Amino acid sequence: MAARLGISRAAVWKQIRSLRKRGYKIESSTKKGYRLAGNYDILDADMIRSGLKTQWLGKDLRCFSEVTSTNEVARTIARECRSDAINRIANCTARIVKGTANCGAVDETANDGTVILAEIQTQGRGRLSRSWASPPGGIWMSLILRPQISLDRAYRINMAISVAICKALADLYGLAAGIKWPNDLLIDEKKICGILMEVSAEVDRLEYVVVGIGINANVDVSGYPAEWRSTSLGQELGRGVSRTELIQKILLEIEKSYRHMDSKEIWEEWRSRSITLGRQVRISSVSGDLLGRAVDLAEDGALMIQSRDGLHRVLAGDCIHLRALEAA
Repeated sequence: MAARLGISRAAVWKQIRSLRKRGYKIESSTKKGYRLAGNYDILDADMIRSGLKTQWLGKDLRCFSEVTSTNEVARTIARECRSDAINRIANCTARIVKGTANCGAVDETANDGTVILAEIQTQGRGRLSRSWASPPGGIWMSLILRPQISLDRAYRINMAISVAICKALADLYGLAAGIKWPNDLLIDEKKICGILMEVSAEVDRLEYVVVGIGINANVDVSGYPAEWRSTSLGQELGRGVSRTELIQKILLEIEKSYRHMDSKEIWEEWRSRSITLGRQVRISSVSGDLLGRAVDLAEDGALMIQSRDGLHRVLAGDCIHLRALEAA
């Protein structure tokens, strides 16, 4: 290797040591060299970026071995960027008033499209602050987005990302994932992916959006509680998948869908992939429980529920699909 690369043996050893620190299992043998020994599906930012075909999403991509949650890391980055922009605006304003500078526009869109990935989350969260299991082998990812839209259109982001992930799973593996309102993806009634969107907004516009995506890729879900009704890509396919390839594909599809998130086509596709429509459901929210039949999905993401006392429009809540006996 040293001769072929035109470097010293010590330089080769230094690079091997660096790869081992990043999680690669590399065997060594005297007078023979080194060999990659399994477990090459680690999250490597350089590897992911090298095959990424997006124009802007994920160009700033950061991988961690362990975090509390990727959403927490993403929020910290977004807030720091916002604080820095405010400070720079204040400094520029002061200098302009004094006649010492013309600072021009301050870029408040910095870190738009930043992607955070982690091998493990120690405090992963789902909706309603529920614990989200995040062992090695999954895709635990958060996106920082800075769309120039009003708060009432934020749900379009969730629509676009749900559709994008469904497309990625279908294209790569031929798996038909359905969308369970408001933000879960299921395969044969078993959860494969969850999405958690958190927003920071002013009165009439979004400052930034953090979208957490958790996918059971090569996770062993046999130890999960039965009531979670979970599955993994590895379990569905009978083999492991390349997380690098899947991340690249998902980010590409998200960028495409995000570009057209306000279109009727995205809403229609999101609605057509729904596995909640036509079901008897129970919606739990701060205002109490609502039982009824899911009869429609509005363009703003609202779920229309027909109950015994009329038609209800639900914008947020925890949705449980009821079996026939429970519905009765």
